[in-house]
Amino acid sequence: MKITRAAEKINLKNILDISVDVHKEMLCFYFEVEGIEYSDECRNRTSVIGKKLRSYHEIALKHGRNTLRIICEPTGQYQNSLFRTARRLGFLTCYVNAEAVSKFRVVETNDTGKTDKKDPRVIGTLGRLNKVLRFRLLDEEYLVLRKLHKIYDETDISMTRLRCRISNLLVELFCDYSFKKDFLYSNSGQALVEQYGCNPYRIVEDGFDAFCRRMKREVPRIRTKTLERLWNDAQSSVLNEMPECYVAKLEHHLYWLLEDFSRQEKRKEEIVTEMKEILARLREKDPDIPPSTPHVVSDKNMARFLAETGPLGEFNHWRKLMRYGGMNIRMRQSGKFEGQNKVTKKGRPLLRKVLHEIALPLVKKKSLYGSVYHHKKESEKRPGNVVMTIVARQLLKKIYGWSRSGEAFDEKRFFTCRTQYMKLSEAA
Repeated sequence: MKITRAAEKINLKNILDISVDVHKEMLCFYFEVEGIEYSDECRNRTSVIGKKLRSYHEIALKHGRNTLRIICEPTGQYQNSLFRTARRLGFLTCYVNAEAVSKFRVVETNDTGKTDKKDPRVIGTLGRLNKVLRFRLLDEEYLVLRKLHKIYDETDISMTRLRCRISNLLVELFCDYSFKKDFLYSNSGQALVEQYGCNPYRIVEDGFDAFCRRMKREVPRIRTKTLERLWNDAQSSVLNEMPECYVAKLEHHLYWLLEDFSRQEKRKEEIVTEMKEILARLREKDPDIPPSTPHVVSDKNMARFLAETGPLGEFNHWRKLMRYGGMNIRMRQSGKFEGQNKVTKKGRPLLRKVLHEIALPLVKKKSLYGSVYHHKKESEKRPGNVVMTIVARQLLKKIYGWSRSGEAFDEKRFFTCRTQYMKLSEAA
């Protein structure tokens, strides 16, 4: 017989739950006290929200409730005014899972319909059952770090899109260009753009000798084979005989895209520098934050990781951190049926993205997770993406344990459980 203790519930006798269905322009309120139901709505404006919450607080006090707890679904940014006003007035705030609201609506109403009147009532029921999610209040530095990481990610995505647009434009302008995409962003590629706008007609018009002299003047160490290959590509491309004005527009557009890419690249570097500065200040306050360790994690990636997790000390178990990132396992099993286990992907997507980017260089054959990754992929015949998820999950758990220990990185300890490690230490 398996015996477990049930989790303790929060005492809600002195708290009045206010459930809110949040929209861009409107807020729909619902609460119940002493058998009386209240339904209301107001504009999603800070001053109006403040008046409404104060009036609800007066009702709560009349019925012997000390404070309010505001409950709503996360809706991007539209709930910010509501939550900030509630916190300023000293009330509690929490979320309910949007998927839980959707499924519980069917249970409570016995139909699949959705209205603005139903949702606050369902949210209120979930509040009474205490099926709520904590609304985390991050310190200023963690808040700024998270915002910087969001901007960093948007900039990175923008750069990827620009590279795709540049590649597509290059196919049209320099159709027989045979180099890989990264060549254009090297010193030789930048010189080709500055001197000729990557225009094959201008290259051929200048002549092979003049082309080589100009390129060697800008990039002295460029190889002769590279110049010959570029010349041959240009000679082949000009056989298309496109109109001169059309080619000039393509060249001009390429300049614009490359300028945008360069500007985004500088912005990204500035963001990384600022994130590292914040990380240094956080380490002064919390020396247990894992330090930069070669071939494991850099300051840049640690700053990105903490931007998504917030203070690791707020998680009292690694499983809670796993759920926060949506890396916990969703199991499907009933009787003799054994379904496929998958990660839920219900948490922060950027945290999962950072974990995979930290793990990617660690799965090379001679790297930290090289033997683990290649054994699972080659011997156990698992798909690469599945193994990467396994590595990312283990890495999240290890970084959490690393921060809790407050010790320097130890590769032997990294892959050994605490009991075995203590035995080996005593034997040594």
